[in-house]
Amino acid sequence: MDYQCQLCNRATEHQGICQRCHTKIHSQLDDLMEFWKGAHSELLPGRSGSGARSSERTIGVNVNALSFIAGDDILGILHEWEKLIRADRKLIPPAFIPPSALEKKIAATLTFHQTHLSWSGKQDWIGEFAREVRELHSTGIAASRSFVEKKHHIACPTELPDSICGNFLTINHDDPLDLFECRKCGNQWNTIRLMAVAMSSRQEVWLDAEAIAIYFRMTVKSVHQFARRHKVKKMMSSYDLIDFQAKR
Repeated sequence: MDYQCQLCNRATEHQGICQRCHTKIHSQLDDLMEFWKGAHSELLPGRSGSGARSSERTIGVNVNALSFIAGDDILGILHEWEKLIRADRKLIPPAFIPPSALEKKIAATLTFHQTHLSWSGKQDWIGEFAREVRELHSTGIAASRSFVEKKHHIACPTELPDSICGNFLTINHDDPLDLFECRKCGNQWNTIRLMAVAMSSRQEVWLDAEAIAIYFRMTVKSVHQFARRHKVKKMMSSYDLIDFQAKR
């Protein structure tokens, strides 16, 4: 008997969600711990709320990120779903974890949801669960990157008479529609057009793992793991974005 995935409507051989959606949610749950840890590493003395280094201490921080670091977002949502699953499956209550052991509490509920994901995928509320995990994932991306915005570069794909320009341009994360000019060839770009043209040209587009993680909404760790597993083209510390996308 053929079934349809409850999330993407693709054909699947079993009831519930397809392997692709299962893997996506499982990976997003994995990422939440990485984002939680990453947000901590950005909270350093001498940084302003925008992430710039400063000789003065400041209280200019992102309130949403602080909430994420405190575990309120992750535990507040996932614990409610865990209660529902435990009640429906008649499972014993979770082991007591001291309030001070926040990392263990987060890890425990993430592992619980990953363990029971196949069962959860067969429930009529899986769409709502997947949406809330996706929203948590987006919050985590913002929380772990809101203090320090690293610069990422892409080679200018402007076609010259006998070559491609190739001058490295800085991607503008704050305003992807803001125009900037290549100092070598003089052509004007915005980040969205630059990425689109570079990829459609089928030229090799070399980006570091951090930039690829932002583009595909992944963790840096996941980018490295995927690249190694699928043997994505690599040059020094950068990967070919087009090759990465093709194998993804």
